[in-house]
Amino acid sequence: MEQDKKKINEEIQKIKTKVQKIIDFDRIEELLMNNKVEFDYDEVKYKVDRPSFKQKQEVNDKRMEKYTLLLQNEKFLLEEDLIKLYKKRGIDIEAMNKNYDEMEKQKSNLLFELGKAIKDKKPESVLQPYRDEISKLNTQQEEIAMRKAVLLDSSIESQINIYTYSYLAYLITEKSVNNKWVRAWDNYDSFLNSEETLITTAVMHASLLTKNEVPIF
Repeated sequence: MEQDKKKINEEIQKIKTKVQKIIDFDRIEELLMNNKVEFDYDEVKYKVDRPSFKQKQEVNDKRMEKYTLLLQNEKFLLEEDLIKLYKKRGIDIEAMNKNYDEMEKQKSNLLFELGKAIKDKKPESVLQPYRDEISKLNTQQEEIAMRKAVLLDSSIESQINIYTYSYLAYLITEKSVNNKWVRAWDNYDSFLNSEETLITTAVMHASLLTKNEVPIF
């Protein structure tokens, strides 16, 4: 059991390190407001734009095809089946979900109190503790989300979500060639055969840019 926990924690740290290297969080909000994200890789400028309606349809069609394919293969497990298996081994994912939801309620209450304090023009000494507690809860929720992501990585739902955002990144990423934006890849296989860091960067930016716009499980 301790070995399992150690392995999970190592995977979580790898995810954190990878994200921190790829995403410039100081600029991301500004870039998202412009409905695009630009980044440089290997001296080439890339751009990720929000998907068109047609592109969203294509991604959804591919998502359902992949889901049906995996569902027909008995070696792949649904998330609910994995959750049951983990519970037998002493890892309670349902409890993690409950804890996450409770933190969300706490954040909602704190945000309400913070808003009220700002409206009442309370001093910074009153406002900052609210902000600190909200930040602390955000960090704890991120830990839970990452732990769940590692634990459920092999589930059908997780594999479909990875595939969905990967295919989306392939569709909406462009590169600058002679000062003109062109499709970064001619086909999905070319995308998959690119360097891993480039793929990961494109996928992360695509997922940030299209959050809640593309159906996932």
